[in-house]
Amino acid sequence: MTPALPLLATLLQVFAAGDVARCRGAPARQSDAARTAALIPQGATVLMLGDATYDRPARTALQACYGPTWGVHLPRTLAIPGNHDYVSGKAADFLAYFGPAAGERGYFARSLDGWLVIGLDSNQAVAGLDRQYAWLEATLEEHRDVRCTLVMWHAPLFSSGRHRRGGKHMRRFWALLDAHGADVSLHGHEHFYEAFEPLDAAGRPSESGLRSFVVGTGGTKLRGFGRPAEGSRVRIASHGVLRLTLDDGAYEWRFIEVGGQVADSGRARCR
Repeated sequence: MTPALPLLATLLQVFAAGDVARCRGAPARQSDAARTAALIPQGATVLMLGDATYDRPARTALQACYGPTWGVHLPRTLAIPGNHDYVSGKAADFLAYFGPAAGERGYFARSLDGWLVIGLDSNQAVAGLDRQYAWLEATLEEHRDVRCTLVMWHAPLFSSGRHRRGGKHMRRFWALLDAHGADVSLHGHEHFYEAFEPLDAAGRPSESGLRSFVVGTGGTKLRGFGRPAEGSRVRIASHGVLRLTLDDGAYEWRFIEVGGQVADSGRARCR
């Protein structure tokens, strides 16, 4: 029998979601993005999972729509670009707005209280993906002694939505992370919340696989689900944020909806 997990102390908490600010409709401060931003305590660490804004060119939208909402947490944000963060094939405006929070090339590695946090750009073309994969190999090798690893990129490899095959080009990244014992992967792109059992790179449930969360619930218009993917544990079409509590060797998660209700929760050990 697996021993019970210890209760986590109040350690590092990070708040994650993507697909955030919709620039049409209610003014920014009255929008769904403002409501999800209000779920995040001041001073908390934020993981923005791509598609910061919708419906306008990135530079003006980031300032007008993201800035008054999730932008209030910018000093403590780590961000990865989504497909809507590219303008004419480039993410220059996104990278300039987020600065060091997004890395010079849209991917990065950071240490957060003993956790290795890796951000990847799933929107790059083949040559860019090859360079990114080589960088990831070297980064994982360099940090091989780190116990717990969290990775985030925008287009999920696995989901039950309209983009369920949109992240297939990231399969080799998943396999590499799995081989190095990574623990948690976070994604956006689908406009809902979905939590999976640990999976291998083929999408098969595996006790030694990565546990993934799709959190495209930051404020833009929500979408429904198709046929449930294998290993899909929870599917929720509500705006909200995922709160992860990162411990030494374990983690807890809670999906918090606008209004404060906890719609999904759990805890697990790092591999």
